[in-house]
Amino acid sequence: MKLLSTNGFVVYAKKMNEADLLLSYITEDYGKITCFANNARKSKKRFLGKLEPAMLTNIKFYEKPGMTLDILYEVDLVEDYKNLRKDIDIYLFLTKLIEISRILCQERDNNKNIFYLIKNIFKSLDKLEIRSAGVNLSLSANAILLKYEIYFISNLLRFTGIYPNFSNCICCSGNNLHNDFDFSLKKGGVICKSCKEDRNNVPVYSEIKKLPVNFINLSNLMIESDLSIINKLNVREEILMDCSIFLRDFLSFHTGKRLKSFEIM
Repeated sequence: MKLLSTNGFVVYAKKMNEADLLLSYITEDYGKITCFANNARKSKKRFLGKLEPAMLTNIKFYEKPGMTLDILYEVDLVEDYKNLRKDIDIYLFLTKLIEISRILCQERDNNKNIFYLIKNIFKSLDKLEIRSAGVNLSLSANAILLKYEIYFISNLLRFTGIYPNFSNCICCSGNNLHNDFDFSLKKGGVICKSCKEDRNNVPVYSEIKKLPVNFINLSNLMIESDLSIINKLNVREEILMDCSIFLRDFLSFHTGKRLKSFEIM
């Protein structure tokens, strides 16, 4: 067996037997990996207090040829984002990011962009005091988190290669010049009015949604900018909420899974 080391974030934890854990990490060097942690809930020296989702750790694990699971050997704390666990709204928001990352990222599909996207979001939110006077009071705490959510999901879709095509009709390739096409969840792209009204397309495009106002421009801006764009954007909360609902529906349809974290926010 080979002993490997990398930094990572916990995105899934499941109790196994009385003391063991099954853990999934988004790592810096190996993408998403799943590890078996023997006696993790009782081992104070190697694991205690270092297996929480809202922290960055350095993990050492054994890679065994022919095995689907790696063996977690030791965990060391790198960054403890304590403030993330002090605000219940922020912590619940992070459950969305963690669930989406776990579902969309494939095992051993190494993409450093995803790791750094999560790291930068965590770091930014750890410094954010959404209840303080330092934040633009014209925006509610929920609106601020919704901007982070749209930024995160848009970029994660881009890095995983499933960012939707908003530029051309998925059926006839017509140009969506004015961003007024509807969206086909089934095909993962926009559809023009003519194709939508074509009777031959009715069974195929049964899952068609209206895109939220300015969603395309907002999402495109998010993937072209760094996190500082969040502080510069002043978008009405109802528009942000519509964008969040659309992304939830797209992710649920694309993955075929009900996203539980969206239901508690």
